[in-house]
Amino acid sequence: EINLTPPKVNPSLKVIFFRELSTLLDAGIQLVDAISIVQLQFEDKNFQKALGEILVFVKAGHPFSEALGEHKNIFPPFVISMVSAAEMGGGLDQILSQIAMYIEKEDDVRKRLSSAVAYPKFIGMFFSVVLAGVMFGLMPKFAAIFDGFGAELPPSTQIMIDISTFLRSHLILEAILGGGIYIGYKAFKASPKGTYFIDKNIFKIPVAGHIIHKSMISRFAKTLAVLIRAEVSIINALKIAGNTADNAYIKEITENVATQIAHGRSLGGQLGRYDDVFPIMVSSMISVGEKSGALAIMLEKISEFHEADFNVAVDKLSKTIEPIVMGGLGIVISVIVITLYLPIFQMSTAIH
Repeated sequence: EINLTPPKVNPSLKVIFFRELSTLLDAGIQLVDAISIVQLQFEDKNFQKALGEILVFVKAGHPFSEALGEHKNIFPPFVISMVSAAEMGGGLDQILSQIAMYIEKEDDVRKRLSSAVAYPKFIGMFFSVVLAGVMFGLMPKFAAIFDGFGAELPPSTQIMIDISTFLRSHLILEAILGGGIYIGYKAFKASPKGTYFIDKNIFKIPVAGHIIHKSMISRFAKTLAVLIRAEVSIINALKIAGNTADNAYIKEITENVATQIAHGRSLGGQLGRYDDVFPIMVSSMISVGEKSGALAIMLEKISEFHEADFNVAVDKLSKTIEPIVMGGLGIVISVIVITLYLPIFQMSTAIH
């Protein structure tokens, strides 16, 4: 069996695993026995295999966090850090319950984003197929009919025919150009400089950038709050939160801020230096939380606020993007139909 990509596990399975494990530990069942009981419930082969290896690792006397760390493609760094902190400070059942809640919310955010863009993506793909059919199939037939009449065509119709002829005559060149652009973009995105450039400017994208920004701040604040409640040091918590943001620019910021905090500076003051990512309201609330000793509570409030803002933005996007896409496609289709049939109307008028 050859796996070209690391096996993926549905987030809902991880939610069930951590939630049931938390319940069993809270009931006084030993960790090894709890993992053995929970493992039997899953039919997903990849997840069941991973849990089996984790069980063997824990039975051998290794810490649970270390066992999870052997499957980083399934369990992200913040999960491993939180479990490790719980193993040192106690309260593993409560930490596992928090992890389950966090993964569940993350999955919900991901699904909302996917559902918001699913319909426009489908319409765009369908229209692309229709447009290709018109340019490569329908347009040549109309061009042959118009040539048979020998009449002078309107400029708009002639332009459409010329575009169709050019596209059909340079298919190999277009395939090479399209493949080159795709490979070039992938190579640029995979390079450190390209990844950094895209991640730094992604928040500037109209409409979508605002939604991504809200989601990122909510995730960052929630992760940081959960880690702080798990008694992970603020420096390590920052680095983990930066990694889970899945953004090279955010990761650089958190590493710089962690370095400054190690020298005695405040978290809110340092985040305030990056107001293109962390608005003044966020850094101010964090500063208040630091001074009042309620940093985790303040971070949770920031996460809740931006999560609510994110939900409103996604709902607005879903309601506004559909009529815009449909209206735009209607206009384009109308222009194509009028352009194709305008010469026929003109010829009919001339005959009468």
